[in-house]
Amino acid sequence: SNLGLIFVGLEFGFWKKQGGIVALDLENGQKKWEYTMPAYTHSSPAYSEGQGVVVSGCNDFCVYGFDAKRGNLLWKFITGGEVKGSFAFDEKRGLVACGSFDKQVYVLNIKTGELVYQIETGEAIYSTPLIWEDRLFVASLDKKLYCVDLSTGKIAWEFETGGRIFASPEAIGDNIYIGSNDGRLYELDADTGKNTAFFQATERITNKITYNKKTGRIFVPTFANEIYCIKRISKQVIL
Repeated sequence: SNLGLIFVGLEFGFWKKQGGIVALDLENGQKKWEYTMPAYTHSSPAYSEGQGVVVSGCNDFCVYGFDAKRGNLLWKFITGGEVKGSFAFDEKRGLVACGSFDKQVYVLNIKTGELVYQIETGEAIYSTPLIWEDRLFVASLDKKLYCVDLSTGKIAWEFETGGRIFASPEAIGDNIYIGSNDGRLYELDADTGKNTAFFQATERITNKITYNKKTGRIFVPTFANEIYCIKRISKQVIL
């Protein structure tokens, strides 16, 4: 971060000390601050440089907001389920978004943790949301990717895949890419949710893709520890 810190989620497994978060100095690895949580912390912390806040989820059903520099707890928001994914920030509006195992998408005020709105999906949410071009994209284990208008909090469109979605969405150009447990990487029009292309792998796609803008190549990891390198050509996605 611009503070010279790296934020790491912790898992201890002790009876009263199961998880937490620590801030380490990037230069020497020394601990700057630490906060203990009562349950496992599977969520990766996320840092808002504009607000100076680091946010972390926990299996105790809570989202925690910290002063990134000093580590003091600013707020705690209680959801109805484990928060295992990471977070997306809308710096323009001062918002942070996450999903929970209670099937809800929560959009909160970054500074206060106050609920701005929430959106219900059909199943638990494991993946990390994406905020891009005034829209929120979030995948659910109900096999769907949802697009939410950040100005209204309403669902603009939803797209159903053939399997549960653990992967997180990514934006490339004017399209959104999402992998599914059906082994397919979908290219969707960001405005309409229309499926414009796809790539079929031989195994489940459970992680977010990586894109090399210079070469135009997309790297697709699968559950079988394979990595595909593909490139968009005309109306097709090919190896």
